[in-house]
Amino acid sequence: MKLILTGDYESPALSDVWRQRCAVEFIPLSRLIALLKDSQSSGLRADAIVALAYTEIELSIEPSESAGSPIDTIVKLVESLRKLDSIYAMPDGRKWNAIPFVVIVSAELFSAPIPQSLELSVVMQHNDPLDTLKEIEQIFRQYRDRLFDELDNLGLLVAYDHGRYRVGPALTPRERDKEGYLYYGPADQRGGYYTVDRDIVGIQYEVEQFEVLINNPDVSELDLQRFFVENPHFLIATRLLQPLPHVALVDRGGKVLIPDFVLKPIVASIRDSNWEVLDLKLPQAKLLAGPRDHVRFSRDVVQAIAQVKDYKDYFEDPRNSDQVQLILGHRLRHPRLGVLIGRLPSSVTEVEELEKQQTREPGVRIVTYDEILETQKKLVS
Repeated sequence: MKLILTGDYESPALSDVWRQRCAVEFIPLSRLIALLKDSQSSGLRADAIVALAYTEIELSIEPSESAGSPIDTIVKLVESLRKLDSIYAMPDGRKWNAIPFVVIVSAELFSAPIPQSLELSVVMQHNDPLDTLKEIEQIFRQYRDRLFDELDNLGLLVAYDHGRYRVGPALTPRERDKEGYLYYGPADQRGGYYTVDRDIVGIQYEVEQFEVLINNPDVSELDLQRFFVENPHFLIATRLLQPLPHVALVDRGGKVLIPDFVLKPIVASIRDSNWEVLDLKLPQAKLLAGPRDHVRFSRDVVQAIAQVKDYKDYFEDPRNSDQVQLILGHRLRHPRLGVLIGRLPSSVTEVEELEKQQTREPGVRIVTYDEILETQKKLVS
C-alpha cells in the first residue's frame, strides 16, 4: 500500500512506524493539489491520502485567535480534491478525485461535523500507530474491491494471482478510452499486467521468486533488471519513488552512460540528495578480499564503485545540465550513488569489516541482496 500523508506538520511517530509496512510520503497541505495535478509527468501514485487533524494545543503550539478547526482546513482541501477534473489521474488511470481520503483525529475532534458528500473517512487516533494503519488498510481494501468491479465492467482484465491482485490491459485498444467513477482510461500509461495490492501470500510468493533468483548461480544482471522492473517495490519499499530503468546519458563527446536505475523522488525532487543512481551487480560477487590484517573491498566492488563515480562526473559536469534537464526534468548535479551487489556476510566479523570499508567510501552506498530480501520478509513476519 502507498500512502500520501498530509497536513500542516508531519508526524514522524506515525510515518516512521508505518514505513515498516508500506510506502509513505509526506506532502504539505499547501502543495498537495498541485502535485496531484502533475502526477502524469511525476509518476505519483497512491492508494489513499491520509490527513492529520491535530489541534494547535496537541502540537504544543501557542493557539492563535484566527486559527479555525483543523477539520475545517482539511474539509476545504477535500472539496477542492473532489472537484478536480477526471484528466487529473494517476499514470495507472485511477482518478485523484475519487481516491480514499482519511482523516486521523483525536477524541476531541472525532465528533466534528463533516459533509457526507465528500466521502471522507474519519479514524480516531490509536495509541499504537499500527492499529491506526490497520483501519486505513481496511478502507483501502474497500476502495480496491470497488475499483476491480469497475475495471472488470469496463473490459480490463482483473485477476488474483498467487496472492497478488493484478490488472491487465484492455481487451481492445478502444477500451482504454473508457471512463468510470474511479478510473479514467485516457490517463492509463501502463503496458501489460501490474499489481494493485498484495496479501501475505502474494508477498511470500514474490519473496520466494526473488530468493530463487539470487540463489541461482547462473542469474544474469538482465534477469535481475527484469525482476525489479516488474516488482519496483523491492527497490523503493518505504518512500514514493519512481524507478527509471536504463536511462541513456550521452556526454558531449558522444560517450553513452546507462545506469541500471535512476530512483526519482516523486515529491521532494528539488533536493539532489533525494535522487539516487543505482547499479546492479551479481549476487555471487565477492564483497571483501585480502588477508585478515588487510581486508579491503573486492575487485568487483571497486570496479562497481568506479563505474557509478563515472555517473557522478557526468552529472557534476555543467555542460551536461541541459540534457539532464531534458531527460529527467530536473537539473540533477549531485545524486546519491548506490551499488546493489553480493550477499551479506555470515560472520559478525565480516559484517563489521564491510561496515568499516563502507565508511571509507561514504559517497557510494553498498547494498547487498540479502538486505533487500530481509526488508520484504519483514512484511511477511
